[in-house]
Amino acid sequence: MIVDASFDPELNLVAATLQLLDPHGALTAQVLRETFDQIYDGQRTGRYSIERLAKTERTHIGTLVEINMQRRFGYADGKDLDFAVAGHDVDAKYSMRFGGWMIPIEAQGKLCMLIHADDIAARWSLGVFRASLELLNAPNRDSKRTIKSIHLDRAKWLFKDSKLPENTLLQLSAADQAAIEAVPVGKKRVAELMRRAEGRVVNRASIEATAQQKDYMKRVRANGGAADDLSKEGFLLLGGTRLASQRVANDLGLQIPMPGAFVPIRVTLAESGTKEPVATIDGVAIRRWNKGERVIDTATFNRSLNGPAAAGAE
Repeated sequence: MIVDASFDPELNLVAATLQLLDPHGALTAQVLRETFDQIYDGQRTGRYSIERLAKTERTHIGTLVEINMQRRFGYADGKDLDFAVAGHDVDAKYSMRFGGWMIPIEAQGKLCMLIHADDIAARWSLGVFRASLELLNAPNRDSKRTIKSIHLDRAKWLFKDSKLPENTLLQLSAADQAAIEAVPVGKKRVAELMRRAEGRVVNRASIEATAQQKDYMKRVRANGGAADDLSKEGFLLLGGTRLASQRVANDLGLQIPMPGAFVPIRVTLAESGTKEPVATIDGVAIRRWNKGERVIDTATFNRSLNGPAAAGAE
């Protein structure tokens, strides 16, 4: 007999506990983002895609997800399964393909935390599922079973097809990726990344994979970094570690970068009465640049936004 999840008090208690730990899913999404970046190890390898991993590395992603989720949320160890949540054993199962979870024999009939994350599509899901045998397909040679597709809706989905923080390099076109990789590593390649990602958040791991140097932030900022070259082309590099940069991003209608990330944006001087979003830096009004318009040197602006903060400043 198939029991409706709504009549499974253990499942509902576990789901409610998980929801309280991460009401909006932001913490889980960040764990998944950081797990992908961890296995890419872009600073040393230059990798930023699942497709560039060895087969053995791909099989390790699920283990890392489990470890990092437990570290972030402090789940107790389960008696027979991975975690104990609200006093109940829960097995953590990860799949890059939605519906691809493999349920081992020890978890069949038990509660499972179904985790899905696809870095290419930048989507993720998390739900709680009672892996009753009637809901599972026939076992494989290892006695593992997948969930029958018609029963996936019996999971209690806390988050389904939610947006995963982007891997910037992965979201660029193949032509842009090739153009970036054609430039020698270091600040020149970082500058090319910023040109190609104009107007969008460039995450820290993408910068690390592009620079492939330990102090990757030095390859970005003014005073010897990519900002020096990009300033001559009218770019601002709005960094997430400075409130002034975040304010400019907000005023220009851009996504606000978080610490470690940047938004590269090409700007020009704003005319009085313009209807476009305007930001002010050191009393000078600027707006987004449009093709064919005057190119200004933004070196002074970049130093103001990203240079060393004065004592007591933000």
